[in-house]
Amino acid sequence: MDIEGRILQSLRPRRDGVLLRSDVSAFGSSSQVSAALKALGDKGLIKRIGRGVYVKPDRVAQVGTQALLAQALARVKRLRGQSQKQAAQRRLTPTARYVLKLARHEGVAFAPTFADQWASAVTRLAGDDVKSDRTDDLLVALTRAGKLPPSDMAKLVIAHHRELKLV
Repeated sequence: MDIEGRILQSLRPRRDGVLLRSDVSAFGSSSQVSAALKALGDKGLIKRIGRGVYVKPDRVAQVGTQALLAQALARVKRLRGQSQKQAAQRRLTPTARYVLKLARHEGVAFAPTFADQWASAVTRLAGDDVKSDRTDDLLVALTRAGKLPPSDMAKLVIAHHRELKLV
């Protein structure tokens, strides 16, 4: 089946009649998808109502352009929220999840001290590119609060950075 057919097939089951370009971007290269969308528009099978937003022509007559654009915008926001949440979940290593859960349970949050700022400045001036992530900061905060012994902190930092290399 060609790209045009796949696009039409993707549009048929949609109740709202709204098709986002991101819905069909996996059907081919960017230029192929653009050409297929343009060809379908020229044939009158779909109508472009906004950047990356296409609809069934009969839906425009029934509902109106503004309502369809509002539906498309709501869907884009929902999809972005889901993808950001999934990306954040993927970035967390098992050790990072454990440390985050422990910090929440203990009510500990990281607040940089003057010594932390000084160490960052010295590291930067030395030309080193060393940055701590949220998990490293929480481990420091847990140790400072006396909730985690330094030996356990070292083990968790090592485990976290080993897992980051695997991700």
